[in-house]
Amino acid sequence: MKKIVFLAASVLLIGCGDKQPDKVTAKNVLNPVTAEGVNSSVKMPKIEVVGKDGKDGSTFDFGVIIQGENVVHTFEIKNVGDADLVISSANASCGCTVPKFSREPIPPGKTGKVEVAFSSAGRVGKQLKTVTLLTNAQPSTVTLTIVANIIIPN
Repeated sequence: MKKIVFLAASVLLIGCGDKQPDKVTAKNVLNPVTAEGVNSSVKMPKIEVVGKDGKDGSTFDFGVIIQGENVVHTFEIKNVGDADLVISSANASCGCTVPKFSREPIPPGKTGKVEVAFSSAGRVGKQLKTVTLLTNAQPSTVTLTIVANIIIPN
C-alpha cells in the first residue's frame, strides 16, 4: 500500500514540472492587500481608461443613432502600474453589445485597446450598456459604459 501511495505522489510531483514560459505564475496574482494591511512592495498593474483631454474615458456616448445601425467604439486602456496588466475576460451586459480585446499582457506605461460593438436593431430610446473587464489589477474589475439615443427613421 505504501508503494502505491509513494508512486502516486511521485507521478503528481513529476507532472507538475511544466516549464512553459507563457503560463500565468503566482507573480501575476499576488494580492497587495492582506490581513496585516497593504504590502506596498508587491508590484501591481493599475488601470486607467484614457479619455479625451486627460479625463476618465470609461464612458462613451454615441449620441443619436438610427435604429438598426451598428456602431463601434474603441476604449484605450493604459497600465499606469508597475507590473504587466492582463485582461482575462470582458463580459457585456447585453447580447447586443460585443467586446473584443487583446489577451497579450500590457506592460507598465503602455496601452491596450478594448473594442465594443453595439447593435441598435430592435431598440429605441436611451440605451446604456456596460462591459465589465476582469483583470489582475486591484480592484480586479473595470466597467466600461456606452450610451446611445436610438431613433426610428421616418
